[in-house]
Amino acid sequence: MNKTKLQAAIIAMSLVIGGGTLLPYNTPASAASAISTNAGISVQQAVERLAEQGIIQGTGDGKLHAERFVTNAEFIKMAVLALILKPDIEKVPSPQVKWYEAYVKAAVTGGLLEADEAFVPNKQALGAELPQMIAKALQRDVKSVQYWMTALQIGQDHLTRGQASQLLLLSQQAVRSESAAIVSVKALNKITLEVKLDRPMTLEDETTAAAQANFALSNGIKLVNQPRLKTGSTATYIVPVQTMKPGEVFTLTYKGKQAFRVASGSEDIQLKDVRQVSSDTFEVTSLREEGVIDYGYVISAYAGGRGANAIVLEEDNSYNGQPLQIISSLASRQAVLTPEGGSPITVNYVGFTQSTDGKQEPKFRLPAGMKLQPGVTYAVTSDWFELKNNTFTAGLIEPLRIDAAANIDGASISVTLAADPGDELFAYRSVQLKGTDGSVLTAQYRVQTRKGTTGIFDLQNGAKLVPGMSYEVTPVGEWATADGVKLTTS
Repeated sequence: MNKTKLQAAIIAMSLVIGGGTLLPYNTPASAASAISTNAGISVQQAVERLAEQGIIQGTGDGKLHAERFVTNAEFIKMAVLALILKPDIEKVPSPQVKWYEAYVKAAVTGGLLEADEAFVPNKQALGAELPQMIAKALQRDVKSVQYWMTALQIGQDHLTRGQASQLLLLSQQAVRSESAAIVSVKALNKITLEVKLDRPMTLEDETTAAAQANFALSNGIKLVNQPRLKTGSTATYIVPVQTMKPGEVFTLTYKGKQAFRVASGSEDIQLKDVRQVSSDTFEVTSLREEGVIDYGYVISAYAGGRGANAIVLEEDNSYNGQPLQIISSLASRQAVLTPEGGSPITVNYVGFTQSTDGKQEPKFRLPAGMKLQPGVTYAVTSDWFELKNNTFTAGLIEPLRIDAAANIDGASISVTLAADPGDELFAYRSVQLKGTDGSVLTAQYRVQTRKGTTGIFDLQNGAKLVPGMSYEVTPVGEWATADGVKLTTS
């Protein structure tokens, strides 16, 4: 990593007060005083900091020896103490009780290690083995820890005391806390806030229900989904909210203790095109190269499953020098579809379709029973996005064809199409199962389970397939056809 990129990475990992539209009042001094630049300190400073905390000690010559390699046992002790994993050190070391045993047990309990039986205490610690350990301890993603290590120039080989100290000091900023406090707030666009805290929230506080209670916004604005940690940050969140009205200033109150006045976002998400994908569904699209990215590619929660499409944004939300607009969660979002010469139709976002294959392609569906009329030109508008090309002429698209179905476990079935749709066209669709005894069951698609032609459908309302029963499988609605598709349980 060159010097410029290293400096940018360090800045991205440091929590810095400020940011555009923030107008704070009643900001506690504790939040500001908790800001740290531990990501940029030297190895010598790092070991001195940990020595001050009582986590490491000097040797007989009174020196801390930042350059010395650490063993697995030494690193586990440092990590357990630095990340507050509370070792039970009541037992006095003896030939039967090794000095590191309490720390290893605490590491297993805290998730750093899977089992103490496989632990090799006197082996020199390797950088390659740290990301999984630190990520588990922090309840975070591996990609973020790897990013921190790259910024600190920690490689895959043997680890020194100084390097371990640098990484653990930075990791301390990412320890979750019930008393996490907001440092800054700004609107990124009409539907997205970026909120920086001095520490990450607990997993419970990150849930949708808790966040909606803890983040109280004025002007009738509400969170539409849970806050999500940005990959590579210590405690910066992407927070999806209802569409803000440009020019307004609203108040955000956190846990009834902190209050901020924030200027509403004014930017529409800039999308490129629209196309029909079925008789009742269309999608709007854009590419990363065009300056737009879905939050699914930049948040810790999804980093592990997005492969090479997952990235770490710089502090200003740019990537390789290109500023990117972030599309936050589209839960409950809507758009307006207007047929030429007709009345506007409100259409709803189809959940879990906003990002696939590295692209942004959220889908919208007409109300139940309505279809796009072939030959009619439609215009798509919204209060939160703007399309470069916002019209399309509907065509006749044949429904999908169900070719087979099979029992999985009595509560779920697989449904296989005659051809791979190449897209999430199963989303929010259902099938009906009619048993030979006259019973009728309904199964709904389990989002994001499609692999090629096959997706998983879950029986609703706790229903179970009856052993030895034969069922006829048909689609609910006109999204697909099925000709004599049978499913027989064993």
